[in-house]
Order: sequence, then C-alpha cells, then structure tokens
Amino acid sequence: MKTVKAITLTTVMLVLLGTAMSAAHNVSGTITCDGQGVAGVPVSDGYEVVLTDANGHYEMTSGKYNGYVFYTLPGGYEPMLADGFNPQFWAPLDSHDVNVSETHDFELRRVDNDHHIMVFGADTHLARRITDRAFFKKGFLASMNEEVEQAGDLPIYSTLLGDLTWDVFWTQNDYDLHDFMADMKTWNYPMTLWPVIGNHDHDPSVPAGSTTDFDAAQAWRDIVCPNYYSFNLGKIHYVVLDDINYLNEAIPGENYSEGVVGSRNYRGVIADYQLNWLRKDLAQVEHNVPLVVCIHIPAWSVTSQFGYYSRLDNTYALCSILRHYDNVHIVSGHTHGNYTVRTSGYPNITEHNIAAVCGTLWWSASVSGHNVCHDGSPAGYSLWEADGDNLRWTYKATGNGNDQMRLYDMNTVRNFYRTNSTISALLNEYPSRVDFSTIDDNLVMVNVFAYDNDWQISICEGDSLLGCQRVCTEDPFHTIALDVPRWDAVGYFSSDYATSRNTHMFEAQAVTATEPITVRVIDRFGNIHLRSISRPHTYSASMEKQETKLTAGDVNADREINITDVNAIINMITTGKRKGYVPVLIDCNADNEVNIADVNKIIDTIITQ
Repeated sequence: MKTVKAITLTTVMLVLLGTAMSAAHNVSGTITCDGQGVAGVPVSDGYEVVLTDANGHYEMTSGKYNGYVFYTLPGGYEPMLADGFNPQFWAPLDSHDVNVSETHDFELRRVDNDHHIMVFGADTHLARRITDRAFFKKGFLASMNEEVEQAGDLPIYSTLLGDLTWDVFWTQNDYDLHDFMADMKTWNYPMTLWPVIGNHDHDPSVPAGSTTDFDAAQAWRDIVCPNYYSFNLGKIHYVVLDDINYLNEAIPGENYSEGVVGSRNYRGVIADYQLNWLRKDLAQVEHNVPLVVCIHIPAWSVTSQFGYYSRLDNTYALCSILRHYDNVHIVSGHTHGNYTVRTSGYPNITEHNIAAVCGTLWWSASVSGHNVCHDGSPAGYSLWEADGDNLRWTYKATGNGNDQMRLYDMNTVRNFYRTNSTISALLNEYPSRVDFSTIDDNLVMVNVFAYDNDWQISICEGDSLLGCQRVCTEDPFHTIALDVPRWDAVGYFSSDYATSRNTHMFEAQAVTATEPITVRVIDRFGNIHLRSISRPHTYSASMEKQETKLTAGDVNADREINITDVNAIINMITTGKRKGYVPVLIDCNADNEVNIADVNKIIDTIITQ
C-alpha cells in the first residue's frame, strides 16, 4: 500500500508540475510559409530564444520586459511587408502581465536570397528643417530607386544605421518617428528597411532617472521595431544592436526647447542583457557563417597616427563574443565620416564606419548645393553584394555613382587661403584649423573616401610616378562647400558642423605647377579607379566637374579604348620606351608590369564595350 501511495503521489506531482510548466508559457504562436509550419526558426523576446518545432509552433516563458516578440528570419525567406518597406518580423505584446497568455503568429514567403544586395545608409537626420526632406528625396531616395532598377532580379534590402530623426526637433518641428515612417510610406521607399536605433531616435521628453534609456526608447519600440534583433539573408547572419545608453541629464540653469527636458547626452555601450541575448542568438549560428553586426556608435575609432582605440565602453566585451566567428563585419554610423578598422587583437573583425546620408546635417546641401560630410566624403551609402558566403562592398555617393576620390591642386587651395577674407576670419576664430596658406609649392592631394589598408594609391605627375604618403588633415572641399558659404550666408560659424581632420587623405610633392595629375586607386577587390586633373586646377564648390574620369586600358588618355592603345602598349613592350605615357595607364591591369597581359586586357575591354 505504501508503494502504491508513493507512486500515486509522484504521478500527481508530475501532472501538477506539467500543468504549471504549460501555464508558464505565456507567449506562443506559429510561423508558416504557404500554410506550412517552418521548423527551427529562432523566436525571442529579447531575453529568451526558443526554436519553432516541426510544425512551426513556438512557445516561451517571457518576462515581457521589452513588450515585443520577434523571430529571426531564416535564410531563403523574406518577411511580410507593411507599407511596401516595413518588415513584419515582430509583434507588440498585448499585455505586460506575465500571467496573461497570448498568441502571435507570423507568415514568411520563400525567396532565393543566397545572392542579394544590402544597402547600408546612416544618419538621415530628417527633421523638417532647411528642406532636408526634399534633399533626401532628390538624393538618397532617388539613388535607392536606381539601385532597385540596377539589381534587376537580385533581392535588394537596406539598413539605416541610426539617427533616422533628430530628437530635438520632435516637438519643435513636429517631426518624429511617426513622421519618418509615414514619409517612407508616402514616398514609396522601394525596398525592405531594417532600421538601427541611434541616439537622436530617443525621446528627449523623458527625464533623467534609473529607467531613462528604456523609457526613451519606448517610442522606437512602439513605432519602428525592436531596438535589437537579428535576421538571415541567404547565408549571411545580420545582427542589429542598440549601443546607446540615453541619459538626458539636465544641466542646472539651462533652458531647453519645447519637448526637451535634458541635455540629450548618452554613453556608447551595449547593455549586458543585450550581450546575453547575443550569445543565445549566436548559439544558433555556425562559426563559419559570415556575421554582419549593425550598430550606431562605432565600436572602434581611428587615431591621427592611423591606429585605433575602443569607442564603446564595452567594445572588448562585444568583440570577445564575436571572436569565435571566422568572418565578422561591424557596420556603424554616427560620425558622419568614412573609415575602416581592422584590429590586430581581433583579426576576424572588420569595422566599416559609413558616412552620412545627410552629409553635414544637410547644411552644405542647403548653402552650396553640395551634400558633403565633414571628412570630405560625399553624402552616400555603402552597397554590399552577398553571393553565398562571399561579401563585396563599395561606397557610393548619392546621385554620383561610384566616385571614390577627389583630387586637389594645392597651389590653388593655398592661394584661396591666402586671399579669402572669410578663411582669414575662420582661422582667427578657430586657430586649431588647418591653415593651407603655408604649405609648400606644388603639393597635390587626394581624398580616397572609403580607403582601407588593403587599397593601393598611386599618384602620377605627367609621365612620372610620384611617391605619396597618407596624412591626417582636413579636406579642403568641405571648407569651400560649407564653412565659407555658411559664414557668408548667415554671418556666423559653428564649429559643431565644421571641416575636421580625416585619415583618408594622401599627398605627393609634384615638381611642376602645370603638369597634369593622375591618380589610380585599387580597392581590395581589384577594382581600378582613375581620375585626372589638369593644372592649375579649380578650387571651388564645382571643382569635381573639372576632373577627368579615365578607364584602365586608355593608354593615351584620350578617353577612348581602341586599337591605338593596343599598338601603344605593343610598341612600349618591344622598344622599352615609355616616355610620354602615364605609368598607371600603361600598367592597365595594375600588376606593376607592362607586358602581354596588358595587351590582352585592352583587347578584352574593346571586345566587351
């Protein structure tokens, strides 16, 4: 009898325990495609990660802290879209009460996206000011429509790396996250958008306190999407993280605009609970799968000596998690400039900091019609192509295609700095700015916007190859496109938007003041970019129109590739005479030799033209 009672009691306890465990699953649902359940899909509330079963069903015990549930899109699928661009990979929870059970189902559609395009833009800063929305439509939006057309049958997606809006203008200009999303719908944004939260996407009406960061991001979670999540496209695993700790501390005696209660300050850090979630997310990912981690504030910054240092409070904690994966790319925004970091401590990780869609907060577009960033990079975006597990990328200027550089005849820059009264006033007020009036004769410079250490830069004067070196200095174009006309137009100057030093400038000492300059840039994928200027070269906001775009194989620089170029190369090979020809055009396949391979390169170009 005792044995029977013991068994009976144990059975009852197991039944009760099973019932309690079942009741504890307060969030559940099914993920389907064409009416069939999709197995093995990770589903999360930002803390827990569970997988769908063979029938596509999931259930979890959620603390309901974030107030949402989302799934990680598996490769080979796409989410349903709202308004033509807004991926429905998440749902707000019905209740924060953990005792309330709720169901959220999701539907996928099958797409072959092993080969796809991803556009990374950053810092749109739309705020209904200085006709920013018109500039956005004419520039970035028009470029996105062109990219969709050029992609053809390839699936194309996009990510905006934070600061979609500008918090100080949410109330002041009546433009917040609701308005941004409404604009994207009205303007028929042409592709799926995976957004990243930035510091300017936080609610500035939330006062400083113990829950400021969470409460200030509530509008983002309600209107846009989760502030951290992941998705797969083809064989690439993308992760979006929120690396903002919004503080909004009020400064005593400071008066703030309507709707703003503090200084809108913040720290760059990824909260521990996100890192814990990231570990769970990556536990579902094989170590040989390429990772692309999307954040707003960069993990790393570049020094004036071309070294690097950690920018986030816990960069090393993040990279410690990512070090186990073979091929990791971090893409970030925030700085409104371009740079690439590959650290010695984490050789598997490359960070790409991408310049801003808004340039210098739309100011240069407004005062000179040239949308340019403070590092001289044209406002633009990074275009990535994923083919299986292979990734390629290039920086593109909005409206200007694949321009990778800008050339300077520093003699004309020097003359402007010596004679222009606005420059004199600027330098008097800001003596730390670079004074180009004192540079040597016949210096030439080139800004290579998206340079990284795998690129090759060659500068020629006439038919002579010059030695060149990388320097940390200002880009003169931004000065003439923003600093000077803004001072002239509004009668004052703000150092907040000013030209700043960058680490992708190169200089060479020319011999003459009149010989033409030709620059060849070879990126890490072997693409050859050629530009030439005659001298003296214009220094003005329209100076780029005076550059000549050349093509590898155009040996005689007549802007045509034909049999004349073939004959010229053959003549040089047979006679050994190269005088009168630009070295970087002779070596048209960029292998540092002039031989039959160059002839074949030209012939191939002629045949495929």
